[in-house]
Amino acid sequence: MSEELIQATPQKIGKYTYYRLGSTTLDQLKNNGIVPKQNYGKLRTKKPDGLVTYHDTVRAVVEYKQPKHLSSEKDLQKAIAQEIDVARMLCRILIITDGTKSFWVNALNGELIKDEKGNEVKTVFNLTVVKNIGTIEYLLDEIDASITASNSIIRSAKLIDPTPLATRLWQTIWVATGKSPVKCLYNVVELFIFKFLSDLQILAEDIAFNRIYQKALSNPEEALEYYAGNTRRRIYKLFPRGEDGTTIINGTIFVNEKGEPNLSQSILFLRSLEHLQKYSEEFGSLTKIDKQFKTKLYESFLKQEVEALGQYFTPRKVIQSIIRMSGVDEPNFQYSGKRLCDPFCGVGGFPLEILNMNEGMRAAYAPDENGKINPGFVIHGFDKGFERDDERTIILAKANMLIYLAELLFANPRISTEFSRIFNNTFTLFKDNLGTFGHIIKDETEKYDYIFSNPPYVTSGSSIIKEEIQKTPRTAKEYPVNALGLEGLSLEWIIKSLKKGGRAFLIVPDGILGRVGGKKLRDYILHECYLDAIISLPVRTFFANAEHTYILVITKKHDPSNIQTEPVFTYLVSNIGERLTSVKREEIDEDDLPEMERSFRIFSGARSHSKEILEKEYGRCKIQDISLFQRSSHWVINRWWNRAERTALGVEESLDSAERHEIDTLLEEMKTALEDYENLASQSSFESIRTVDIALGDTSLFKLFIGNRVTKQDLPNLSGDIPVYSANVFKPFGYIHSSNISDFSYPSILWGIDGNFELNLIPAEEIFATTDHCGTIQILNSSIVPEYLLYALNRQRLEESFNRSFRASLANMRQFVVKIPVKEDGTFDIETQKAIASHFIGTLQKKENLSKIKSQLDDLFERYLSSNTL
Repeated sequence: MSEELIQATPQKIGKYTYYRLGSTTLDQLKNNGIVPKQNYGKLRTKKPDGLVTYHDTVRAVVEYKQPKHLSSEKDLQKAIAQEIDVARMLCRILIITDGTKSFWVNALNGELIKDEKGNEVKTVFNLTVVKNIGTIEYLLDEIDASITASNSIIRSAKLIDPTPLATRLWQTIWVATGKSPVKCLYNVVELFIFKFLSDLQILAEDIAFNRIYQKALSNPEEALEYYAGNTRRRIYKLFPRGEDGTTIINGTIFVNEKGEPNLSQSILFLRSLEHLQKYSEEFGSLTKIDKQFKTKLYESFLKQEVEALGQYFTPRKVIQSIIRMSGVDEPNFQYSGKRLCDPFCGVGGFPLEILNMNEGMRAAYAPDENGKINPGFVIHGFDKGFERDDERTIILAKANMLIYLAELLFANPRISTEFSRIFNNTFTLFKDNLGTFGHIIKDETEKYDYIFSNPPYVTSGSSIIKEEIQKTPRTAKEYPVNALGLEGLSLEWIIKSLKKGGRAFLIVPDGILGRVGGKKLRDYILHECYLDAIISLPVRTFFANAEHTYILVITKKHDPSNIQTEPVFTYLVSNIGERLTSVKREEIDEDDLPEMERSFRIFSGARSHSKEILEKEYGRCKIQDISLFQRSSHWVINRWWNRAERTALGVEESLDSAERHEIDTLLEEMKTALEDYENLASQSSFESIRTVDIALGDTSLFKLFIGNRVTKQDLPNLSGDIPVYSANVFKPFGYIHSSNISDFSYPSILWGIDGNFELNLIPAEEIFATTDHCGTIQILNSSIVPEYLLYALNRQRLEESFNRSFRASLANMRQFVVKIPVKEDGTFDIETQKAIASHFIGTLQKKENLSKIKSQLDDLFERYLSSNTL
């Protein structure tokens, strides 16, 4: 294989595959299975600049010319004459481009291809990295279905795009009711489903759209009553609720919570039906919906209220990019028997986009001769909630799945209950506090081959979930890492729920990668999985989240004792093809995702051998040795590009302007977080409990010692896997090959001998080492709760603090006295210790949340002031 073919790992253009070439002959392409195996005669040495393929067929030949060679009609005709023979031999489409302008040619007759209105197709095809993926994919579909040797005009029936209709419906309901954009969305979806099922002829004529609309023209109240009492009930019968109680509709503007008509909205009901009727008269029925609309339906509305539903929503460009990274969209993806899951699915972005991008998997939902649907694979999406508003995300997911499978429903209108079974089996709402965390999968065959997810990023309040996990028998021992926040629990669930050899593609916050308290989780990832990739996404990628986020790719090990030796793919994304500072998220040309996908595919095929190729061609990409992740105190990959490299790439942090409303919003968040902190802090009722004074020098309860002398100069000669702590008890001083400690069966609390007397808890069985600037308290008695002792030490240090002049030496620490709760019989009170420790940890988490918000406010103020100078 030529060097170019090694580098020519293809880029995805929707369902199509694009190879960037230029130095590889047709014969070489034939020998490598990229073009059909046939005799190319005198053309065998021709070297096309690019090929677009689908399955095993070439769909377009791309030829690049310098702009000066495409400056006139004569130049264009010359270029066509030079390349058309190759194109005609392989396919029906020839694209000639200079990177800024493009000409689409019918390879069968040499004519320029025209759209339905007779205008020449001039959509730009950029040879280097194709950016306008959706448009190019659509054009390739339409042109291939239209042109012949005697026709060069696109004439296939265009799939309708109801986005303008959905927008008008939403605006009408919003203006009339003043309800939140989110609540309006639920009702838009219900009306859309009503019209959709009518056009699919799934609803009987007497309860379908036309009958209701005619009634509404003469009597809107009667029409709304009839819709609520007949049509709506029929939809529920055709699409029964799942075990979680949800189905495909649940609007609450035209009907109340009991499903009774809200007659005060009858005129609004009529106006909404009029929008649907006018659209139908202009564009026809909704039976053949544009693929892009399915992708954009919720995105166009959810961004109207980023605070309310942003937590449920991942931008579709990011979802599509991750799916292409996984290869699940590939036509040759072997989906039979596979199990795929998004355990925190929101409105179902990942599961549904997989079906949108893989035609074979979508087609597998076609019913058999007995009317049964068995796609041969499993896709699951989970979410949780108790209230009606919580239910609606799963309802939106089920409704969207109905739209995604529109063509199959149209062809099989009599088996709606079978489709409903599929919707209900795909998406599940857990109606308890634990949600997905309580869904423990023990059977290896029930675990997942692929998990795609954007887990919840919450630290504040997660202690309640953790407490319930510990109290619930089925979950008490399932989350041993006990990492901070829900994202830590999410990662544990995902890793445990992957099959051996299964892969997870996750979006995670920077806290997991950079937080000192996240090291246990990072170590757990390395122990259980191979770390494949970390990709940095730009700030504001998510509508309701200003945190820095990353794509994390991991593969579950067959044997945790296997140590990873393969390197890790890292990449900096600055742009995702959307204006991130705008609520409307307008599309822009700058998009790093296609290049990231392409370089990841090269890495996946070559691993250790890809470093030189990728880092030479892509400055945004670094192939990092796994040892860097094994020894580093963080995985925040952005820090591993130096300032000069980031500046050259244009990714150096800049002071983007900030708007006043951003500050107001964050101030409100700060106020709420401050109230949460004060409420929790004021709830302490532990002052009157029975305690006993215990000295740390009590050798029956504790073992105190300090470490060995280690200097920075010693570290290069002591390199290993064991973290060694010094005066900073939170961040390792370095890594060494052996520890000064031999027994790790007890939990330990580290203290810094010099400085501000900081304290850190190390769980039992975690291997570490200490220097002579770090002391260790091993807790020998299991009736002393480690988290409580950490609290007691922190509380007591306020009264007896150490500093550089009065050091926390071994002798002084042995005299240090703490108060331990006891029962009436004098034995240690474990339950009280746990209650106090839980309160203490909750307070620390809320303080951490306050500090994070303060840091965000500082940044906002700096950007606001810098952008509003006189």
